[in-house]
Amino acid sequence: MDDKIETYNTLWSLVDLDAENHKVKDITTLFLNAMNDWPTMNQTLISDFIGELKNYFGEPLTIEKLDSNKFNGQNAWQLEAGSSIADLIDISTQFCNESEFDKIIDNILNYYNKEFNKVDFIAEIQYLTTEQGGRKTPAKSGFRPQVKFDFDEMQTSGQQTFINKELVNPGENVIAKIKIFSPDHFAYTLTEGMEFELREGSTLIGKGKIEYIVNEKLEKPAGNNVYKK
Repeated sequence: MDDKIETYNTLWSLVDLDAENHKVKDITTLFLNAMNDWPTMNQTLISDFIGELKNYFGEPLTIEKLDSNKFNGQNAWQLEAGSSIADLIDISTQFCNESEFDKIIDNILNYYNKEFNKVDFIAEIQYLTTEQGGRKTPAKSGFRPQVKFDFDEMQTSGQQTFINKELVNPGENVIAKIKIFSPDHFAYTLTEGMEFELREGSTLIGKGKIEYIVNEKLEKPAGNNVYKK
């Protein structure tokens, strides 16, 4: 079940969902700003960006090395990205007692990987009432019913982490983080707005709708109208 953050969009989504204000979030935002400014077209992989950053500025990445590069008429975006990385190192040194670039990146990825292992997408969930055939007891945050999409016969266990609630009674709605246990099977098949069923065995207990996809690997590419068979 443990996934690792690999792309800009997945990391950006996790930071966007982070409602707290803290230095790790500030540092991560600077890293995302640098990655967004970097001039490589359609740069998505974090590892590729770090490699290009080191190739351009040299290793080890230090504030002095980043600040020593001068404008040559063509490198404005590299310098903009380098400025964000220098700020990242400075803030981490002051507030997190870490000045080594690689360790800073490990720290922010480790922090957000913990959250990534709770969420592939955000969904609105509607639990059926007991009279409709739903549960007889409340569902607790962390509940793992089966998730069933209408385009595929396979069901996958989907852990729900309720947002701002611990218990949801039959008949109630909730916004939840969903982490599915077969992400590879559903790679590049999901879209925002897609509906799904929640089941316990063969019993339908609720329905859901994807509001926001966090795990970029699950999102169906734009213009692809063919669902996985």
